[in-house]
This record gives sequence, structure tokens and C-alpha cells, in this order.
Amino acid sequence: MTRLTIVYLIIATLFAWTHYFAVIGSLYWYYWWFDIMMHFWGGLLIGAGVHVLCGLKNISLQPTLPLLILTLVLITGSWEVFEWYAGLYDHSTHTIDTAQDIAVGFTGGVIAFFILKYKKHHLV
Repeated sequence: MTRLTIVYLIIATLFAWTHYFAVIGSLYWYYWWFDIMMHFWGGLLIGAGVHVLCGLKNISLQPTLPLLILTLVLITGSWEVFEWYAGLYDHSTHTIDTAQDIAVGFTGGVIAFFILKYKKHHLV
């Protein structure tokens, strides 16, 4: 297991625990910026995750921008559909909030992707 994979798993675990405690403590409703931070963090994880998955021995893919975009579309789209079906949105701001969530997630994903693309040899 590479150092990047270990760091990724630790950060993903922290993300999951943060989300869990945020739901329990209603942090998404008390702090307007919390949802934005979590979508950005999630995007970072997706961007890094593309590099981690492409680095596995059994997967013969290269981390490319089209692969990242496809992955971001699938994951962020699925998450926004889940939020809608679960009723985790405000009817009056749903369209703006969804667009913001997607933009922030994509931004995090692209940032992580390009940082790892050009600095990968320092982290592996």
C-alpha cells in the first residue's frame, strides 16, 4: 500500500466521521458554510481518489482529466439526487444550493487532481 493510499484512507475516514458528527449535531443547519466545506472536502477526496484507484495494481487506468470529470459527474450527481430524494434541501434555495454544491465539489476535485498529477512523485 502506497503512502498516498494510506493518507487518502485516513483523510476519507476523518471526512466520514466529520459528516457523521455534523449530522448528529445538526452542523449543516447551524453553520451556513459547513455544507460548502464538506462539498469541497468531498471533491478533494474524489480528485485524490482517482489517483489512488489508478495506482492500484489490478487497475490499468491512468488518472486523466476526462476520467476525473466522469467520476465527479457520477459521484456529485448521485449525491445531489440522494439529497433530493431524502428531503435534505430547502425548497426555496434548492437550485442555487445544488449548483453551488456541484461547483464547489468540482473545484475541490480539480484542485486535488492537478496537485497530485504534478506532485505525485513526492507523495508515493
